Amino acid sequence: METQDAGAPGLHGIRVLVVEDSPGVLDVLTTLLRQEGADAVGVANGRDALSALRTHDFDVIMSDLGLPDIPGDVLIRAILDGAPRPPHVIIITGDSGPARIRAKEAGASVIFTKPLEWANIVTYLKDLELPAVASAGPELVGAAPSRAPLPIADVGRAND
Repeated sequence: METQDAGAPGLHGIRVLVVEDSPGVLDVLTTLLRQEGADAVGVANGRDALSALRTHDFDVIMSDLGLPDIPGDVLIRAILDGAPRPPHVIIITGDSGPARIRAKEAGASVIFTKPLEWANIVTYLKDLELPAVASAGPELVGAAPSRAPLPIADVGRAND
């Protein structure tokens, strides 16, 4: 799989929290994000995600829906309700049907379906243009319009 070279803009400056209970998938996602230039932190459950959010500011939360301790839609609501600057919430899941609907209703920005097309995720993150917003100055960074939720999309392969 190809990633950005060090001289390309990539995802530099984007802070991503990855929430995934499968250690192998968590490692792959955080490694790929870092190779693209993002500041990526990985946690294995919803409680650790909420703890990380209390101490750090993230632009993007990338989460699985099937976590061992907190249902995905409950985690999304807790993240969005508790954030002074709501992050973009990206869901990565193999679930279909009701779980995906609950995630959208809870406020997920986009849902990517497993198996993943990494290029689609990178393109989505690049289109957010978050580093440009962060470098504009504190008065713009805190402005609500700069953090407005994106239209909900459903990206990925056909449902199983």
